[in-house]
Amino acid sequence: MNKKETDKLLSSAGYSLSDSETSDLVIQFCIERNIYEIHQVNFALDYFSQKPLGGVL
Repeated sequence: MNKKETDKLLSSAGYSLSDSETSDLVIQFCIERNIYEIHQVNFALDYFSQKPLGGVL
């Protein structure tokens, strides 16, 4: 899924990713690089002291 597709999907659910929120930037980074494994995403979030997705590391 590319950025445009991600933005469209999130928008349809009433959400968006912010360019000023660290956690959103990490999520965008992972999406752009096709990193979808939740443990890898959570590792990246943890690296930047952000809360993990699903509350699990």
